[in-house]
Amino acid sequence: MIKQNIVEWIKQYKIVAIIKGVGSLYIEDTIKALYEGGIRIVEITLKSDDSLKSITMIRNKMGGKIVCGAGTVMNTQAVDTAVSAGAQFISCIHSDESLIKKVVDLDRVCIAGALTPTNIISAKESGSNFINVFPAISVGADYFKQIKSPFSDQFLFAVGGIDLNNAREFLKAGAHGIGVGNSLVNPRFIKDGNYLAIADEAKKYVELINGIV
Repeated sequence: MIKQNIVEWIKQYKIVAIIKGVGSLYIEDTIKALYEGGIRIVEITLKSDDSLKSITMIRNKMGGKIVCGAGTVMNTQAVDTAVSAGAQFISCIHSDESLIKKVVDLDRVCIAGALTPTNIISAKESGSNFINVFPAISVGADYFKQIKSPFSDQFLFAVGGIDLNNAREFLKAGAHGIGVGNSLVNPRFIKDGNYLAIADEAKKYVELINGIV
């Protein structure tokens, strides 16, 4: 899938399942559950070589069905290793110019982190395709109302503290998409082998998104 197609895919589905601390032994069942629930974009938080292994496994087993990226990417070296593992997009919680330009040079989609208008402009000018407003819970949904007009041409994700209780509020306020972590991919469900619960939670988020758009 070429870069522009991935950009359009992300714009279409609008929700990123952020997978943190799930070992590669459990990743296939986790991804299948998310897919069953309607999730089409997943982000593997980079924590170890096992995270890279998970990215490669997802690309090999679910290529063409799910777009898979690497998250919490902190430096250019991590960009290289994530791309080598097969990451289709790079997501971060900051807006480092050298990191963003590295992603652009490697022809991958970039979702840069930003919180202030200055951060957003910097990330955009460096070449980021999307913006993670992080941590969204700290600024609240009303923040998106305030920045919606000046950044009407920028696709903004609300990330950090998003759950079923507040997702609608953020989307109604002006967030174009959401990134959801443990409230969707609950470690307890995986520990218990309750993948049906993950699929059920995914369906709730997808229905919420579709009900607003």
